[in-house]
Amino acid sequence: MTEVQTRGRTLFNGWRLAGWGALAALLCLPAVAMQLTGEVDWTASDFVFAAVLLTALGTGVEIALRVGRSARHKVAIALAALGAFLTVWINMAVGIIGSEDEPTNLAFLAMVGMAIVASLLVSFRPERMRWIMAALAAGQFAVGIAAATWTMPGHAVEWGALGFFATIWGASAACFHSAHLPAAM
Repeated sequence: MTEVQTRGRTLFNGWRLAGWGALAALLCLPAVAMQLTGEVDWTASDFVFAAVLLTALGTGVEIALRVGRSARHKVAIALAALGAFLTVWINMAVGIIGSEDEPTNLAFLAMVGMAIVASLLVSFRPERMRWIMAALAAGQFAVGIAAATWTMPGHAVEWGALGFFATIWGASAACFHSAHLPAAM
């Protein structure tokens, strides 16, 4: 028997290996692209950052699978992990509002950081998590309004990008809300 058992669950199973393997393959894509074209020019620190970010995403999915009490709860946690991953990745690559160097974008990173801390404090309980995710959805537009009126007046705010992220956080909130409701009898 080649599988290692931990607390009644297998440590190495096909789906888990496929998921982590897919993340490793994503990390290898820029290295392959660098061999094929001069337009991709990653440094060692780029690969380290991408590895940390992809590991965080994989860990978020692992948490969803281990902590989730129902399918809806698992989906809600996985959506939250995806939203956090995309927020950090896009924000660091090109910025959500303006360029990646725009200080207003730090608000999005701060919101994700606070949500991670809050999620750990409430142990991913759906009745609390729905409010954390709803606050993140509303926060997207709050930062956009603040940018348009105070921090970056005259700058075009990418409302579509803010709506995209608000949709991810809102979908996670809806899944947490659904997971919190009593099961139909």
